[in-house]
Order: sequence, then structure tokens, then C-alpha cells
Amino acid sequence: MKIKLSFFIFLLLANIATHAKEEPPKVGELAPEFALQDFEEKLYSSKKLRGKIVFLIMGNRKIRKEDDKWAEAFKKDFKENKKVTAFIIADMRSVPGFIPKRFIRSQIKKKPPPVKFLFDWKGEMHKKYQTDKKKPNLYLISQQGKIVFHKKADFKPKLYGELKKQIETLLNTAR
Repeated sequence: MKIKLSFFIFLLLANIATHAKEEPPKVGELAPEFALQDFEEKLYSSKKLRGKIVFLIMGNRKIRKEDDKWAEAFKKDFKENKKVTAFIIADMRSVPGFIPKRFIRSQIKKKPPPVKFLFDWKGEMHKKYQTDKKKPNLYLISQQGKIVFHKKADFKPKLYGELKKQIETLLNTAR
């Protein structure tokens, strides 16, 4: 009886551990690594971006307009600054499998977003970051690869002001 009960408890604990929901990365933690391609199949990786301030706008096709609002504001303020870069990271899991990737790339190429658009075809990066499907997921990563800002929000000028202030602080401390 004791063996059966112990085995049952072991299985229960193993099941809980397996299905425990991962938490998204928090401010102050190192950002999860990534390597994703744009519509021209150029590879961008977090390792190659180390030393730059990186703004990630993570979303999907249903919230693309909100992603673009964040990207437009960023581009307006920082497009000339080589120490800062931004990406829209698209969760492509909802795209039907019968649609060829080259077709999707060509559509993005026809109407490119304000900042580089990277494809997360299998949703792996979105899983690592535990993104919300209904709002843009915003991450600002310092030159050292640490998360310094994180919000899940539609575009609001006041919130963008907070992000901009954080970017400017990072730029000033890097001098």
C-alpha cells in the first residue's frame, strides 16, 4: 500500500511539474536568446545585437495595427540612432500551413512595417516570452542583454513616453 501511495504521489508531482506554466522573463533578468529571419531571410540574433539597445514589439496578425503604432513612434524618435534598434516579432503559428512562406514574405515586402519585421514561424520566441495574443508585448533590452522595460499594452502616448525615457537613460549611461 505504501509503495502504491508513494508512486501515486510521485506521478502527481511529476504531472504538476510538467504542466507548471512558465513565467515570462522579468525586468532585471537576461532576455531569452533568439535568432529569427526577416522577409529577405536575413538572420538577426540577440547575440549579434549585444551592445545595442533592442526594442521588441511582439504580436500577431490580429494586432498588427497596434504593433505598427509602437513601431512608428519608435522610428520617428530613433531611426537615426545606430545604438538603438527595434523589431516587430510576428507569431506565425496562426497562419494556415498551406500558405507558402515565400508568399507571406512577399506580402510583407510589398507593405513593410516601420521597423524590421522578424518571423517567429513556430512561435518559439513567443512561448519563451509568454506573450499575450490580444495586446502588443513590449520588451526593451539593454546593451548588456537585460530586460529593462516590459509591458503588454496597446499604444498610448504616455506609456510610449515612459519607454522613450528609458531608452534615453540607457543611451546616456552608455557614454
